[in-house]
Amino acid sequence: MNRFAALALVFLAAGSAQAAERTFDRAFPATAGGTLVVDADSASVKVSGGDTNQVVVHMTFRGPDDQLSKMKIDAVQAADTVTVTMRRQEKTSWFSWSNWNNEGKIEVTVPKRFELKLRTGGGAIDLRDTDGTVDAHTSGGDISARNLAGSIKVQTSGGGIHVETVRGDIDADTSGGDVRLIAIDGKIHANTSGGSVRVALVGANRGVSASTSGGDIEVSLPRGTAGNVKATTSGGDITSDLPVTTMSQKDGRLEGTLNGGGLPIDAHTSGGSIRLRATD
Repeated sequence: MNRFAALALVFLAAGSAQAAERTFDRAFPATAGGTLVVDADSASVKVSGGDTNQVVVHMTFRGPDDQLSKMKIDAVQAADTVTVTMRRQEKTSWFSWSNWNNEGKIEVTVPKRFELKLRTGGGAIDLRDTDGTVDAHTSGGDISARNLAGSIKVQTSGGGIHVETVRGDIDADTSGGDVRLIAIDGKIHANTSGGSVRVALVGANRGVSASTSGGDIEVSLPRGTAGNVKATTSGGDITSDLPVTTMSQKDGRLEGTLNGGGLPIDAHTSGGSIRLRATD
């Protein structure tokens, strides 16, 4: 082994020795109808609702000692709101952030009926079994959710969105991934700038909007759905399993009504095909 290789191993060992992990655990008494706020620079976030009278917070942060010392990792309660924080305490430039090498995880259990306000600068968000308004945003990860009730808004700047089984309106937006909204009983808005869109309605039509700049769209509707259909594409076909009473049809465009008409059912893509699919 030459001198340079030996020095490299010494530096690698020193760097590994400096890595550390910090854990944080806290529980707060809570009742249904409260609010959880999560504020993180860069961490994955998982929130689960259950039959509980507590908000239980578990966080881990792993990184070099110098980064760990600069992190604020805390959870506090004020009235019926619990605020969870995992954030660097000093201001920094984008270049400084690019030199960080860390991993943060936030896991919270809340009463089933709880409002969620979640922000993370770089991690996935996973939601399960809650009943309440959701406003969740990540700048760099996937968003997944299942078994929710309430008004849902989810947004990611760099990942896919997969939401299944919702009673309530949903607004989903991503700048770089596929969108899947399945078994939605409410108003649907799905948008992506770089993927495909698949939405599936259950219950009455309260308005459906699906759009993408670079993929296919599939909209699944109960056969008896009433609505006004407008579908446009610049680079594919438009097909329908449902009997659309056509008002206007030409290359890349279809307008008409389903079962006498009703609230809008819109689908727009700049680079794919559109299918209206019937479900029984």
